[in-house]
Amino acid sequence: MNFLLNTLSQRANKKPQETAIVSGKTTLNNQALFNAVTELADQLKPFQFQCIALYMDNSINWVFADLAAMSLGITLIPIPLFFSKGQIQHLIKDAGIEAILCQEFDSEIFAIQERLTLSHAQLVILKNDTKLDSGQLKQVAKITYTSGSTGQPKGVCLSLENIKNVSLALAKTIKDHGIKRHLCIMPLATLLENIAGIYVPLMMENSIQIEPLSELGFEQSSQFNPEKFAQAIECYQPDSLILLPQLLKSVIQLKQTTPSFFNSLKFAAVGGGKSAQSALEKAHELGMPIYEGYGLSECAATVSLNTPDNNKVGSVGKVLPHTQVRIDESGEIIVSGQAMLGYLHQDDLNQGQKNNEVHTGDLGYIDDDGYLYISGRRKNLLVSSFGRNIAPEWIESELIHSNNIKQVAVFGDAKPWLNAIITADLSTSNDQITLTLNEINQSLPDYAQVKSWIRSDEAFSTQNQLLTDNGRIRRDAIFSHYKARLDALY
Repeated sequence: MNFLLNTLSQRANKKPQETAIVSGKTTLNNQALFNAVTELADQLKPFQFQCIALYMDNSINWVFADLAAMSLGITLIPIPLFFSKGQIQHLIKDAGIEAILCQEFDSEIFAIQERLTLSHAQLVILKNDTKLDSGQLKQVAKITYTSGSTGQPKGVCLSLENIKNVSLALAKTIKDHGIKRHLCIMPLATLLENIAGIYVPLMMENSIQIEPLSELGFEQSSQFNPEKFAQAIECYQPDSLILLPQLLKSVIQLKQTTPSFFNSLKFAAVGGGKSAQSALEKAHELGMPIYEGYGLSECAATVSLNTPDNNKVGSVGKVLPHTQVRIDESGEIIVSGQAMLGYLHQDDLNQGQKNNEVHTGDLGYIDDDGYLYISGRRKNLLVSSFGRNIAPEWIESELIHSNNIKQVAVFGDAKPWLNAIITADLSTSNDQITLTLNEINQSLPDYAQVKSWIRSDEAFSTQNQLLTDNGRIRRDAIFSHYKARLDALY
């Protein structure tokens, strides 16, 4: 029995009536959760699947499917709902997916051989001529597809040991902070929410609140309704949740207008991109327990984390006990001790990473107290025509924290000054944006100031391929789209 099924069994035996998961009007106790997972596993077992996918909105059934597949040793691939038709078809073929567990299915996306109704999901068996050799997925418990900054998504292969170690490390790190109820506000298909929002609370004997993302104010992959989000927080009163950096500005504004907002929160982790230090300082000034962390899919989602006991605003916290970090001579962050098995189709997939190391591509340093700091992406580093090295993420994080700028991409490699592509609300005038830029520039050194800018034609999104699945901007795509106008600025 794997570690999570053992956890479910122990919870069911020790406290069968204790609440495990709540969704809408449904409350599931420990015994009911264990029964539902084993029931679905029993229904899946006769098919002897090697690799299946999970394609659902956040729900209790998502958790049943995830845990049932894990209990049978089936390689599971969660598919984000915001993946495009082309991306989904690519990964079905790429991974040789045999079937999909879903609530609804789209015949335009899936080539269906057979559809069956199971106890907690629809099982769609696919017509798929591509099937991977059984030995290739021998140790792979989960494949998480990361859309990256360019090209087709790549499959990051994680073992059960990877998942177990990071889950145990997170549980140990946050166990003394009074957390009893976690609210999932990121897609469960996102590895960070899957591990930190499902596995860790289950291991800590906490309860989990799961609602469809639209009920929480996430109406599309890049559309957010702060009023609806505030209502959800007030209704569910969570102790913990996970935020993306682009939500940080909104929750701070909500706290400023409604002082009781977030009062139930004991711990909110923010990760998935660079957060403005000024925003984190403001959050703490308002008494909001928001702590920045760092990780990547290749390291099973989490590498370091600030906590109430150990926190330095501006850092991404201390490295978790299950892993090690070093900084190489170029300033790149190298993670070891908890690397992925590899990328799907890698020749030595089941041998793990060479030297068990992941070259993150991120630049950073570790201070004397052991806190890790992220400077930016190595490949994104801009070198001005005056020879200054500039990490655009640093400037972007400060700009996004302002009220008038929603999204921004900073450019200026080999140029005398920096420029930016800026997304703003329709109600925000160009003069307001210019005024905001001038104010922020005063806090930046002259070489890092944005001297010219262009208003974007539309918001960066996954639909127009200008945003990755986890909310990061696609720099190359944005630069290509606006290149002529950017060149005209000089």
